Amino acid sequence: MLCEIFEMHKEPIAHNPQNIRVVHSVFPFGLCHASDTSSFDSLANRSSIDRKRHSEMDMTRRVTRNQNDDVASTSKTIKTDDVRPWSYLNHDMLLLVMMQLGVIDFIAFSGVCKSWRSVALSNRKSFMASKPPMLTRISGRLHMDKKFHIDDHEGRKFKTIIPHSVDWYNEGLTSCYMILFRFNTKEYRLVNPITRHEFIFPPIPWETDYGSRSVLVFSPSISKMVFVVLAQKQIWFSIADEGTWNHVSSFDLKYCRDLHVFKGKIYTVDTNNFNLCEFRLNPEPKVTLLETKNLPEDPRILLPQLVSCGENLYVMGSSVYAEKFNVFKLDFGKMEWVDFEDTRDVCGFFLSEEDYSAAVKPELWADPWSHYEAYDIDNGGEHEKILFSAIRGWYFPHECENVNLIEES
Repeated sequence: MLCEIFEMHKEPIAHNPQNIRVVHSVFPFGLCHASDTSSFDSLANRSSIDRKRHSEMDMTRRVTRNQNDDVASTSKTIKTDDVRPWSYLNHDMLLLVMMQLGVIDFIAFSGVCKSWRSVALSNRKSFMASKPPMLTRISGRLHMDKKFHIDDHEGRKFKTIIPHSVDWYNEGLTSCYMILFRFNTKEYRLVNPITRHEFIFPPIPWETDYGSRSVLVFSPSISKMVFVVLAQKQIWFSIADEGTWNHVSSFDLKYCRDLHVFKGKIYTVDTNNFNLCEFRLNPEPKVTLLETKNLPEDPRILLPQLVSCGENLYVMGSSVYAEKFNVFKLDFGKMEWVDFEDTRDVCGFFLSEEDYSAAVKPELWADPWSHYEAYDIDNGGEHEKILFSAIRGWYFPHECENVNLIEES
């Protein structure tokens, strides 16, 4: 649909999916072809010049029809003084068209002109919240800039270059931010590959831990983002722009794995007994043990991780190579784990070897959206084909505009 609009608009925007260089060059949020490193400002300037050129064109067009019947020829002139640029298209119509687009076309849509960009930015949150997960892959050797690849549900492939990412090692995603770590300086850098917004956190005071887990949250009391890391048996946190690290030293998290934000609280799970630990940042940094029960002695969960959907918190495995894949839901009233087949929950589980998995409501992955292969979970009972597994990573557009807001009381 967007391609047809571009064709009629006559802007220099390619509608051929194979012409990736041209399509990528108009992306305002950072997507570009590997050889195109132009900034959005320069692209916007070029678009402004094009719009000025089009506005100066004569709005009267002559349509000539030649009919050669060996006798005579005739011509007809049609005045079209009421024709306006596509940028004047009705707002409601623009919104209707935009909401039918995929994420990649949405980014291109917002680069057509100022009015279209305004519609896109003002409705970006609702747009992203309605889109299904996408496959991702991060490529590039350590001595090269990283490339963030996105495959949408229709199989189209696009990529963006992460600037100045040489010597940065990728550790996954949190809230749609890439987690990059540089070993020689021991710094963390979080980059949103779509908006290019980023955070730089100071050198870590602990020994490098390849099994560390992290999450980015927002603290309302200080109105700042906070980067929380589980490493070296402790929870560490750094407040954006403050240049320091702090940790909670009163609790041994030796067997704990994963960090997950649920209902404003940060949780980690003990791999031995599947108890939870709850971390609060304010008013005082504190870790609280939450004992759970009712989990089988052998739950067949390899490398457990926490995911949530709506009002529910789940524990599941994090390896795509596991022979068995089980999911359990936590009943907070009884503090016990419930076999998924005993629930009436409806959600899909997106599993990735990149340590960024999620439970997603069905309207974002059920037909006609989902073109990904689905599997049964072993303790799913009548819940069929709700596991989506990928050795590569998943990118969740519906999480991009939702800040992990932590509860402080």
